[in-house]
Formats: sequence, C-alpha cells, structure tokens
Amino acid sequence: MRPPPAILTPGEQVLGYTVERQLGQGGFGTVYLARNGGQPCALKLLHLQRVGERVNREVTILLQLGHPNVVGLQGFGLWPPAEPQFAVIAMEYVDGRRLDVWADEENPTARQVARVVLDVALALAATHAAGVLHRDVKEANVMVRAADGRAKLVDFGIGDYEGARELTEDLLPPGTPEYRAPEVWRYFQQHLRVPGARYTAGVSDDLWALGLVLYALLTGRRPFDGRDDASFIEAVLTSEPPPPHEENARVPRALSDVCMRLLEKWPDVRTSSAQAAASALEAALRSADATWDAPLCDTFAEDTATTEGGRDSEERWLHLPLHRPRRGKRAPRVKKPEPQEAAASAAEAPPPGTTVRVSPRRPPSFGAWAMLALALVLVAIGAVLIQWQLRISSPTLARQEVAPSSESSQAGLAAAPAGPEATAAAVALPATLQEVSATVTTQPTDTLHLQLPSKPVKKGMSVMARAVSTVAACTALACPGPQVRPAPPPEPCPVGSVKAMEKLDIDMGDKHDALFVFDSPQIISVQEGPTQLVLAGPWGDMPSNTVLSGRLIVRDRVYGRLTWATPPKGDSFPICMDVYAEEGARGMARETGDDSPSSARIYTTARVKAVSEFE
Repeated sequence: MRPPPAILTPGEQVLGYTVERQLGQGGFGTVYLARNGGQPCALKLLHLQRVGERVNREVTILLQLGHPNVVGLQGFGLWPPAEPQFAVIAMEYVDGRRLDVWADEENPTARQVARVVLDVALALAATHAAGVLHRDVKEANVMVRAADGRAKLVDFGIGDYEGARELTEDLLPPGTPEYRAPEVWRYFQQHLRVPGARYTAGVSDDLWALGLVLYALLTGRRPFDGRDDASFIEAVLTSEPPPPHEENARVPRALSDVCMRLLEKWPDVRTSSAQAAASALEAALRSADATWDAPLCDTFAEDTATTEGGRDSEERWLHLPLHRPRRGKRAPRVKKPEPQEAAASAAEAPPPGTTVRVSPRRPPSFGAWAMLALALVLVAIGAVLIQWQLRISSPTLARQEVAPSSESSQAGLAAAPAGPEATAAAVALPATLQEVSATVTTQPTDTLHLQLPSKPVKKGMSVMARAVSTVAACTALACPGPQVRPAPPPEPCPVGSVKAMEKLDIDMGDKHDALFVFDSPQIISVQEGPTQLVLAGPWGDMPSNTVLSGRLIVRDRVYGRLTWATPPKGDSFPICMDVYAEEGARGMARETGDDSPSSARIYTTARVKAVSEFE
C-alpha cells in the first residue's frame, strides 16, 4: 500500500528548511515551497518505505545534470534525523506554472510554443548526453518560469541511467500510460505471458512523449484516445492522427511537421535525438513570420461557457470539436441560485397580484430615506432583543453547534471515539508527522438529546442575524459595501485523475459523502493549505474510509480541491474532486467565530464531487 502524502504545516522546520506551503503531490511524494537563509527551494518529501532505492537514483541523476533547462539540486537528507521516515530532496524552486496550466491560461502563440518546447528538447538533449532517461516527459513535469518564460524539466523520480540497477521486475518500467510509445505497447502485447521479459526504455520513448506534449500545445487536444485501455492502445499502434496544421489552421506547417516526425510509429523513422528535435525547432523559428504571433486558440467570452458544446469525453476526442479549442482567462460564470436560496427569494417576494407604481418624476425625499433607515435600525434592535430573550430562556439551545445524529446521514458512518481522540483529525498519520490543525469544538454531552432544528435552518438563522446586524450597524456608521473575496480561479485536474475515477466507476458530476473529522458532526477550525477527508461509505469501486487528500482555499467560503486518494488497502491514485457543503453549494460555508483570511470554522460533514476540472 502506498502511504499517505506528508502533511506539513506552514512554519514547520525540516532539516533547516522552513516550510511555507504545499506545491503539489506526485506518485511517490509531496513537494513544498520552503526557504533556507531566505532563499526559496522546492522541498520534496518521499516515504522511505515506498521509494526504497529510487530516491538515491533521483539524487544521482540530478548530480549528473547541470543545464539551465533542467531543475537543479540543492541538497539531500533524511528526516526526522533520529528515526528517518522521509527522504528529503531540496531542489531549485521554479516560480512559474506547469506547462499545461501555462498553455490554458496564456493561450500561447506558435512562436511561444516553439520556444518552450525547444527548451524541453534542449533539456532532454543534455539529459541523454549524460546517459540519463527521464521516462516521464509530460506537461506536469515541465515548469514555465514566470520571469522570462523559460521552461525547465523537473521530476526525475522514475528516471534511469546507464549502469543503474533494476529496481522493478515488472514487464514495463514505471511511466504514465498515456505517454508510452507504440514500441512499448508492441512489446507488451508480444511478451505479456513471457516469464522474465522486461522492456528497456530508450531515447525514442522520451521523444515520443515530447511529440505528444507538442501536439496538445498546438491543437488543444490529444492525438489518441479510446473508450477503454484496449482501444486506446490500439489507437496508439494503428491510427494516424490528423497533423496539427489540419486540426488547427493557426498552426504553422513547419511546426506541424516537427511534431509529426516525433510521433512516427517506429523508432527508426522517428526523430533520431533530442538534439535533432531542437535543431528542427530552431530552424522552424528562423523561418517564422507574423502568422506565428497569433494565439493558437480562440479566447473565452461571455457566450462561451464551454469549449465544445457539452460533448462527453468520447465525442470530444473521437470527433472534431464543435468549436475551435479555447484557452485564456474565462469570463466569470453566472452562479445559479441553490434551491434553498431560490426558496428564500421566493419567500421574500411580494405577494402576487400587487402592482406598485413608482413615479419617476419625484425622487424620494431626505425625510423618506431617514424614515427607512430608522425602520431598519428598529428591526435590527428587535431581532437582537429576541435572540437575547431566547438565550435567557434557553441557554443550552443557544450554544448548539452539533447536529443531532438523527438529522445527518453521515452521523452513523463513523464510530465516535471517546476521550481525547474525539478531537483528532480524520486519519492518524505516523507520530513523526504533524497534521494540519483541526481544533474541534465539542459540546457538553447533556445537550445531545435536545431536539434541535435541522442544520439548514440553523444556517439560515445565522445568516439572517448577521445580515440584520450588519444593516443596522452600517446604517448608523455609513459602512462601505461588503468586501467579497472571489472564488479561486479554474485549475486543471492532475494528469490521469479522470481516467482513474472512470475506472472506479465514478461518473463525472456525481457526489458522495465525506467527513473532515471521523466523529460526530460538529464545527471545526481549519486553515488554508493541505487537508484530508475520509470517504463515508463505498463509492463505485472506491472503498469506504478512503482518505482523500488535497488543499483548502479560504475565501468567503472554504473551497476544497482533492487530488489524491489513499484506500485502506492498495496503492494510492490521483483524483479530481471538489468539496461541496451538505446544502449543495460548492465550498463549505463559514461559521461565525473566525473572519481570518487564512482560517475558518466549518461543519465537518461534506460532499465531494468528481469533476473533470476544478471550476
């Protein structure tokens, strides 16, 4: 079983490095932004029990490489020193965006794409010259630096080099299936039942993956796909994708030809080396004209909420899109009111049949505005007095933050531990790890038998009380408008997450119950940064108690983006799930008591939704 990722809090010290925030999670470890002596670095933590000798191989590879387009090594050690649980690799921090995120947000031109891919080709040329294979070339392993647009090849975690000892006995070496070359699948089909057979990767494997990356950058789509694994493999082996310049008329023919030579089915016909690919890109750039400076894709507008007419995945990849692929900044979406909000609006609407005519000739006088303000103040005072009277007559009821077990479908899904464990986070990590703070507000046991109103009603009263008191205060003090912190911007899913969920029979858009704390429903304090939830009950082929890892983003609501799943048994895998509140809205509602921009109080029961991208 693959262990859960390291969960470190901001400010924690690791071998002299001060952790600031999590940058991402991969198949073998977690990467953090950290500082040492004021200098930033990418701190990669890998579980020793999982990676074994692989961490030594990654460090050995990085020591052999020194190139401006390859991430640099800054240090290596084991942590904690007394009883090491993790290998720690300190690497150069690339302040920028992943290649796929860069392309989606930047909507680059052909010239920009050619220059970025040229950087990757030069990185591979230096890597291969040192006798090293990357074996996992893909968009997620290329960073585009914000300062100058230079691309850097990162993550040599499954790389290989001449003379290295074999670490696995599998038929195929580690790698991302979607980026494997045709020769890999031919070998797989021919040697599937041959004992002791093992495929040996070569330079041509990295070049094929580079061609896939270039194709996606130029066209906004992948050249191969299928309904299942078998059809996908068959497509890689037999189908010829349309050249990029035919798929997208804005792609220059010279750049399209470079791409197609990298995607030749047979290694001896494919571009011979990364240096040859770099030379071809340089030659194409020298002949570039003004047409290379137009964005390759259309941009989003108010009337383009989707890019391809809502077609499902199979239609999207097997047929031409209804529109040219779109990239760039999205227009803000108009949020549809939730059922509760719609009901509240309907309740507040004037009764039907009443027509109010307002004459435009006479604006309201100052006296009318003063009377309206006075009325609002009196309403607010009345609401405060009513709440105060309720607290006096029923002091226990006023403190209730724990929903009764009979009103929550999640309450009976987890055994509530007694004693100190009742305030622990959902999953117990090794003693040497420090979990994200989750201060739980526990209520006296004698309040649990009270018949409380349901949670949505409680929330409605809380929102109304806050609104009335705010109106009253601002009427007297002339407050400015509310400061709204926008929801986080869209973000692509981890590579392979959608296919992983589909294999588990989890449909896009479906939701399932999950818990922040493995205990009775209650209110907890959370901070922006790494988080974990536990799946309440099985979902498709994903078992109950699977740990869902990701991060929280604190805004006017608390948004959760989950990217990693660790089942009770078996290996972890990438996922793409948004966190929703029980009442249906994306993100968790903030409870009263914490207005900090980086922390909040939320309810422990949630819903997680499988998505193909983070909204």
